[in-house]
Amino acid sequence: MGTEEKTRRGRPKAVPDGERRRRIVQTAEKLFVRKGYAGTCTSEIASRCRISKQTLYRLFPGKIDLFAAVVEAHRLKMIDLESSHDDLPLDQALARIFMIDMNQDDYELRAGFLRTANLESLHHPQLLAILRHHGGQKALDGLAVWLDRQCSLGRLVIGDTNQAAHMLLDMFTGAVFLDALGGFGWTCREERIAHFRQCIDIFLHGALPDGK
Repeated sequence: MGTEEKTRRGRPKAVPDGERRRRIVQTAEKLFVRKGYAGTCTSEIASRCRISKQTLYRLFPGKIDLFAAVVEAHRLKMIDLESSHDDLPLDQALARIFMIDMNQDDYELRAGFLRTANLESLHHPQLLAILRHHGGQKALDGLAVWLDRQCSLGRLVIGDTNQAAHMLLDMFTGAVFLDALGGFGWTCREERIAHFRQCIDIFLHGALPDGK
């Protein structure tokens, strides 16, 4: 019997905890969108991930901890500050930060979780603190730091970068949330992208004629 045959029949290769956590978070996000926080059971998450509930609880002690992990992961889908983007023109940098070119399936999942999380927080107040701490506040702080750096590089002139960060999040995150509620009704991905490009243009250049 060859080495390859022995390996195939041997004990299955263990999945690292980091990979398990990633799969669990991805699965939980989809279930939260479909069923809401209260309607999602940890037993179903474990079943879909093909792990025991004991393994799930070892990695996430409770459903609230798992929700916090999903909010953390979701924030990275809303705003990308992993790279500095300092080598890009500002309009391209902001388009990258807010990932306006995201494909439609990923966008709908992103919008769906944002809708679900905010609506569920009305019925489960403990979720609101998690959304603020792991989502909104971290996004706001990170964006303000990025704007501060652009000002120090002479690429922007902004009196209050915290307010400017709020403005940008309102323009983008607020639009995604409203769209998820049916407010915008964009007919296609290109229409959505065009809206966000105009938001970037107005933020950077204003709406007044040149010289005014």
